[in-house]
Amino acid sequence: MIFIIEDDRGWENYYRRILKGQKMEFFHDGVAAIAEMDVKTPDLVILDILLIGPTGFAVLNEMRSYPELMNVPVIIVTSVNIKTELAEQYGVVEVLDKGKMTPQELIEAVQGALK
Repeated sequence: MIFIIEDDRGWENYYRRILKGQKMEFFHDGVAAIAEMDVKTPDLVILDILLIGPTGFAVLNEMRSYPELMNVPVIIVTSVNIKTELAEQYGVVEVLDKGKMTPQELIEAVQGALK
């Protein structure tokens, strides 16, 4: 199961189209996503950084505070320029730029993270 935390409905539609065939749950804020992670552990999280409410980094901090979520792979998809060291600090497997990412890059990142 892929948890996608994204507050833009247009991007939600994009993910549905590109990742069709994958089991996905969508969350429009990090609070709802973290609450659901208390019930079930995702196989992968795709995370936007600029969310309404707690930022993506707040979601990452919260996730990494739970032992059962420490090793869940996270792909950040954002328009924010994120330094590699910062992403590595949070255990992020990939950072994709919303403005430059191709559908194939997203598919490959998801496939790599789910291996």
